[in-house]
Amino acid sequence: MEFKKIVQQRRSVKSYDPEKAISDAELKELFDEVVLSPSSFNLQHWTFIAVKEPEMKKKFREAAWGQPQVEECSVSILVCGRLDGYKDAPKIYDEVPTEVQKKVLPMIHDFYEGKEQLQRDEAIRSASLAAMSLMYGAADRGWATGPMIGFDPEAVSTLLKLTPNMIPVMIIVLGHQKDAPRPRAYRHPVGDVVRWNASDGPGLNGA
Repeated sequence: MEFKKIVQQRRSVKSYDPEKAISDAELKELFDEVVLSPSSFNLQHWTFIAVKEPEMKKKFREAAWGQPQVEECSVSILVCGRLDGYKDAPKIYDEVPTEVQKKVLPMIHDFYEGKEQLQRDEAIRSASLAAMSLMYGAADRGWATGPMIGFDPEAVSTLLKLTPNMIPVMIIVLGHQKDAPRPRAYRHPVGDVVRWNASDGPGLNGA
């Protein structure tokens, strides 16, 4: 599908047909694209936990304040950020020239080590970029998605056995849309949200 149409057609969907499934092979094809998303230093600070088994989805729904789309969609995906993604740098840079390793690996270590807020910010940034790739990739395949922050992070972390180096960033429900979505809500004009040179600069109006 043309990217412009993907962006225009993608909506945050809450109503799913529980009888229509998406296969593991289809998900694998989608995630093969998602993992190409950008991340700082190519550290790929993301982990995805896909919940497909009915009993687990029911428990996941409870941790998401009872919202039905978590259980009724084909697969509910917890997008996680890895706080210690920078520790993968030696593996990620293993095949680059030695002179590059000697320069970049200490730089990455010093940039993140001991900086908890930066580690958290980076984990959320990278996971969110990948989450958007996931939603656009799903839309390209004719699937519906909905990003969600309405859940109990502690309950979700316990249910899905998140390790201490992982934080839950958002849930993305994915499946086949059941009901027509509501009309798209108000969007700020581009001229109000894109400014030239400074926050008080003129807006981008295309004139």
